[in-house]
Amino acid sequence: MADTKIYLTELQSSKLLAFPEKGMGYQIVDVILKNGKILHNKIVKNTQILQLEDFEKCQPEDIKDLIVL
Repeated sequence: MADTKIYLTELQSSKLLAFPEKGMGYQIVDVILKNGKILHNKIVKNTQILQLEDFEKCQPEDIKDLIVL
């Protein structure tokens, strides 16, 4: 299954900078969407690139919060 890359906003990326990496160059987050849906255990690379499955459609403006796990 392919994945979709979403480039986070500068504000979203700066929030992630305050948290440690889970591994080399990535963090694992839960993505809270403005519509109430939660996308669990998603990878963010270099605090900027959110990786989603192709069926998980969203844009940076749809994101309410990112919770670092």
